[in-house]
Amino acid sequence: MAKISSRKARVGIIIIAAILVELISIVQYSRFRNMMEKDLSIRSRIVIGSLADKISHRLELTETAMLENLWDVRRSLENPDSTFNAIRRLIDDNPTIIGGCLAFVPDYYPSKGRLFEPYISKENGTFVAEQLAGPNHDYTRNKTFIKVLESQRPVWSDPYTFGTDSIKSLTTYSYPIKDSYGKIAAVCGLDMDLSWLGDTLNATQPYKSSFGLMLTREGEFVAGPSGDRLNKEDLEQVVSVLNGSKEPIEKKARIIAGSMKKAPFWQVANVYYKNEVYKPLHKMRLQQMFLILLGLLILFFITERYAHNEKKLNQATAEQARISSELAVARNIQMQMLPTSFPKDIYGSLVPAREVGGDLFDFFIRKGKLVFCIGDVSGKGVPSAMVMSVTHSLFRMVSATEDSPARILTALNTEGCRDNESNMFVTFFLGVLDLQSGVLCYANAGHDRPMLITDSVTALPVKPNLPLGIFPDTVFEEQSCTLEPGTTIFLYTDGLTEAKKLDRQPFGKERLVEVLKANHNSPQEMVNAMNDAAHQFTAGAPQSDDLTMLAIRYPGKVTVSESLTLQNNIKDVAKLGDFVKAFNSRLPIDSKLSSNLRLALEEIVVNVIQHAYPEGEKGQVDVEVSYDGNDVTYTVKDSGKPFDPTAIPDSDTSQDARDRPIGGLGILLARKITDNLTYRREERKNVLSLQKSIS
Repeated sequence: MAKISSRKARVGIIIIAAILVELISIVQYSRFRNMMEKDLSIRSRIVIGSLADKISHRLELTETAMLENLWDVRRSLENPDSTFNAIRRLIDDNPTIIGGCLAFVPDYYPSKGRLFEPYISKENGTFVAEQLAGPNHDYTRNKTFIKVLESQRPVWSDPYTFGTDSIKSLTTYSYPIKDSYGKIAAVCGLDMDLSWLGDTLNATQPYKSSFGLMLTREGEFVAGPSGDRLNKEDLEQVVSVLNGSKEPIEKKARIIAGSMKKAPFWQVANVYYKNEVYKPLHKMRLQQMFLILLGLLILFFITERYAHNEKKLNQATAEQARISSELAVARNIQMQMLPTSFPKDIYGSLVPAREVGGDLFDFFIRKGKLVFCIGDVSGKGVPSAMVMSVTHSLFRMVSATEDSPARILTALNTEGCRDNESNMFVTFFLGVLDLQSGVLCYANAGHDRPMLITDSVTALPVKPNLPLGIFPDTVFEEQSCTLEPGTTIFLYTDGLTEAKKLDRQPFGKERLVEVLKANHNSPQEMVNAMNDAAHQFTAGAPQSDDLTMLAIRYPGKVTVSESLTLQNNIKDVAKLGDFVKAFNSRLPIDSKLSSNLRLALEEIVVNVIQHAYPEGEKGQVDVEVSYDGNDVTYTVKDSGKPFDPTAIPDSDTSQDARDRPIGGLGILLARKITDNLTYRREERKNVLSLQKSIS
């Protein structure tokens, strides 16, 4: 009786255990599914945002090509036959532009008839010139042409197909071209080939059957996957869902969509089939079921050990879920926080030893000073990565208003010690370099000493101090030195010097110095050479620690000043564009701001050339450009009649072009772009200065 009772008890325990384990499995399955849903949504929106930015960038290349060659197109208006060459130059540099035209307002060139539309097409390096306007092609009825004339703004057309033998998908960027009187003479259209869209949208899909597609703002299909990646019916159902309809496709697929942040505001969407997304989860569930059955069989013989085994299983499963979640979050944090673009005198690199790393580096310029740092969190993996992200955020927040390295480290240490139950610490080096004087103020928190590279390689004199996060009352001593122009500061974490070969021999500081002596060109070449040397040295041995480097070259005090003298001839404006473009390329400004500043200056100089001197009288226009490390200043001087353009009220752009007085747009553009616009009459000359802060 006792045996039967004991067997019944064991069977009862197994049944109860089986029920409990199955419930746990269901809960785990639900949690994993929700986590995968959330992770898929996050990753998809990042991918969609990246795709939208990439496509916007390709479109911006066409817009930039238009802005950079606008002066050339305007200049060609003097001779209708020269417009063909102007269009050819306009489309020559951009490989995605396959054609361009100038659709002139009716009767602009009486000698060419009522309608005149020169067109240049480009294919395989060959240019074909045509005059498209005629009885069978009245472009004045085109909606885009009418819209540009009415709004006086550039317009992107919705994609359309063109051709008979070889059908192409195109979109056209139309821009209003004004003559020297400020009136619209023509609409310049640039035809952009969109054949690359489908491949771009589907180049990096995470699943074999998933695909990306693009719709217009109104929901018309633009581009999608090629080949047999999906059937036509599924594609039509996805488009219907994105346009507000409910279709059966939603039962078997997940659709995540977003839109471009600027014109033409096309929609980008990714589609994932649920059976493919959750296939690893289903496989894991089958594996779990097998393990559960095996565990129950074992439990039948060793019931007394069941509780212990169940606890270990639950802990292992919970740990697996926690690690997966931390890895996804930490990876996103690191990707978003670390610098991804570098000026020519700065370059950094971080190669994590695991999926995520505990190292960090950062830099930014504020009020003529370069603030930079490098750090290494104790430990490895997800916890170190999370501490890194907190330290990085605190650094950005504190250094936004504080210039003293010692005070910044004190603030970071205070927060790092707060509730630091895990006893994790951070080695950290922080420097503030005055870009004008070359004075480097710095403070260290237990980090490896940076190297100074001039004609020789030496270690920067650094007092070690304690790392961040150990004692809240730690005092960090601030030091300073003056860098000679051309000096490079090389910062690194111990993952470089402690990188080991298979025989456990470390890379070492002596080898680091040798590599720096042999590679002291640009910061990027220096960091890349060091990375190559470290990987060649380890020769296949597993990476044991994060490998992080940051190189900063001090070019010397920035005092740049150049000048250009133009005749009051509109043809000389081309020299101005090349002059300003070359000067701006050496400044720490992006291409969009550079283009806007150049356009504003060109508008003002053209106005001086056309109106400062009496008709037929020769004169000069002097243009001076200077940069003092904080501000760039453009000064325009002429000896013409006294005239203060800053006194002109802003042009009312809401008025119709025919009702609005000529002029004023150049000054309006300058006011919007620059920080300071001043005029003075000095030595019988008009002097107009445009100042923009770029520090």
